[in-house]
Amino acid sequence: MVDVEFSVNNDKQLLTARCPEKSSTAIHVKKTPGGYKFFEVHVEKGVVPKELSGKYTSLLRAKDAIQRYFNTLTPTKAVKREAFGKDFEERKKRNATESNSKGS
Repeated sequence: MVDVEFSVNNDKQLLTARCPEKSSTAIHVKKTPGGYKFFEVHVEKGVVPKELSGKYTSLLRAKDAIQRYFNTLTPTKAVKREAFGKDFEERKKRNATESNSKGS
């Protein structure tokens, strides 16, 4: 089970979910326009995944669906690229310090 950061604003009936291990974009759950009691999923970038599309009757049901989605999701290309970049920088620093100590 992956760690998903949920922040709930009950006053505005808004839920925000982030999972930096799997995706770089946040998922928002908002009340549907028009005064209905349903909730819809929105994403910051791109299209809503088909696993999360549709309407939910409560924030809790949407939260459970998002948790299941992140549990089955493989890390996105952006997350993999960022992790590789960090690892590359660490290796570069490590190699630079090793070569300096051998030459002295």
